[in-house]
Amino acid sequence: MLFYYIFTVCYVITLIDVDFYMSAQRNFDTKDILFLLSKEALSTGDVAKQIRCSRITALKYLKELKAEKRVKETRISNTSNVWQLNFDNQILIGDCAETLKNIETDSIDLIVTDPPYGISFIGHDWDKSLPSVLSLKECCRVLKPGAFGFFMCSPRQDVMPRMILRLEDAGFKTGFTSIFWVYTHGMPRGNNISTIIDKMSGVEREVIGKVIRPNLCLPDHKSGGKHGMVYDITAPTTEEAKALDGAYPAFNPKPATEPILVVMKPLSAKSYTAQALENGKGITWLSNCKIPYADDNDKESASWGTQKYIDDDSDVQDGRFPANILVSDDTLGDSSRFFDLDKWFKENLPKDARKTYPALIVPKPTPAERNKYAENIHPTVKPLKLMSYLITMGSREGDLVLDPFAGSGTTLEAANTLKRRFIGCELDPQWKPVIEARAYMRTNTVKT
Repeated sequence: MLFYYIFTVCYVITLIDVDFYMSAQRNFDTKDILFLLSKEALSTGDVAKQIRCSRITALKYLKELKAEKRVKETRISNTSNVWQLNFDNQILIGDCAETLKNIETDSIDLIVTDPPYGISFIGHDWDKSLPSVLSLKECCRVLKPGAFGFFMCSPRQDVMPRMILRLEDAGFKTGFTSIFWVYTHGMPRGNNISTIIDKMSGVEREVIGKVIRPNLCLPDHKSGGKHGMVYDITAPTTEEAKALDGAYPAFNPKPATEPILVVMKPLSAKSYTAQALENGKGITWLSNCKIPYADDNDKESASWGTQKYIDDDSDVQDGRFPANILVSDDTLGDSSRFFDLDKWFKENLPKDARKTYPALIVPKPTPAERNKYAENIHPTVKPLKLMSYLITMGSREGDLVLDPFAGSGTTLEAANTLKRRFIGCELDPQWKPVIEARAYMRTNTVKT
């Protein structure tokens, strides 16, 4: 009799529970579940309670989302599990100081990014300041212990030290040499001061010629087409302008190098070797970043000074040991062969990718590279080969690469090409279509 009573009470409670939840079942969909999981990881029961449905219904939707690779399930005991968002190959729009809060601690294998330089590049608001310490702290939090970050930076003396200090304040270890990328196609800034003086004097200057200055962001710049702008070449008029003709305000030489700051999340193990054995971090894959010899004669002429031999390591016989300089477009003449990023890219990128990018052996992204999948007018696009080199140095196939300042998506495209998973964050939603086109369309990667 007692058993019958207990069974009846439990059955009634179950019916009440089902009716209570099922009555609201039509008022939710998978977006509600994704919204809940964007805040925290939840068990099946917690999801059911918060969206007011039965556990069976919640589990059905969760398994559908799992099949779509939008959530992942983690078993924490024999009888319980938790669900959380799957951020693999995702593009998150918003301030990375906030969007990264949804990413698990110690889950990222590598950061490769081109953040704001804090120099107000051609007047853009997004470049007025350096990344906040809060955003950099989130970057450090999500990295695995011993994992590296490669942060592009301005070489300006008032910017580079401050960026390093911010990275230190965020928790990164910064005691490494930077990598200096050298190129020829920098954009000079500033005007001949004589033009300013004549303008202040309100006089006309003699036109002695014409020049077309193309917009390199757009496809027909080579022909000086509709996107190119025609400028007058003029001679100074006033005596003051003539006296100062050829001088430029302050010191703004044509940029030809950009540093890549190399940082690491502090080790959780006692040494680099112990960290490598623990989680495969605390290391960089320098053997995969050897600079190929120009030819057989170049190889035969190599010596200790050119890093042919490193501790009798036969692994470096097919290339020079990586240096802290990367050279594009034969910038250093014959010496470029010691640091030739173009040569490395040509010989190390997957064959399929090489076939689709025949014009990438250039110092800056060409219009063909910018606009491969969508028109890309982002003003600070970095070349695919540079990001490919950094990703190769800091990760392995299948690793998860983060770009917290995704821009136009070069890092994500490179990660996808090199068979890495990726997460990208971008503050400005206008770049999302370009990022998605580049990140998802190079291979069969499916947006989840």
